[in-house]
Amino acid sequence: MSASENVNLEKSISPYQEVLNKLTNEFGVEFYINPEKKEHFYNNVGDMSTDELEKLLREQYKEFLDNFYNDKLSNSDSAVSPLSISENITQLVALSYNSSMYLNSNVFSASGNQGTFTYQSIKSYGTTWPSSFTGYHWEVDSASHKLSSDLKSCTVSLRGHPEDANGVALALSLTASNTYYAN
Repeated sequence: MSASENVNLEKSISPYQEVLNKLTNEFGVEFYINPEKKEHFYNNVGDMSTDELEKLLREQYKEFLDNFYNDKLSNSDSAVSPLSISENITQLVALSYNSSMYLNSNVFSASGNQGTFTYQSIKSYGTTWPSSFTGYHWEVDSASHKLSSDLKSCTVSLRGHPEDANGVALALSLTASNTYYAN
């Protein structure tokens, strides 16, 4: 799948993802689209309205709970463990000028085991510094990121300059690059 097709797919499934987020918040169990089956998901639900998908998922979840509790009553030794882990994380690395480079992202693992996490989405990146600091900090002029093909690492590259809290900048060019890992 090309990058533009992937972007179009992400846009197409976005309204459905909002339904999944709503149900996750309501039931306290994460509803998610398997990252390896996004195209399959869209091919199956793309003709449904978001209301139809929500109704279907509510019915399926109710059926799951009924079966789960019936199974639980007949086999009290069974245990429940999470099928997957998805979490928002912020990763920091120190820079000069009392600043840090940060990466805000969502990581995902089907098992939660070390080495199995991948970047699900990159939310933001840049620099940060203590709010009370009035000296020169690292101010970003341009920034970019690149995900590895296996989605296990993300390299953030920044170009910027020193600037104080009043907006006085120094005519110095700063560059920094750091590779972050999903776990």
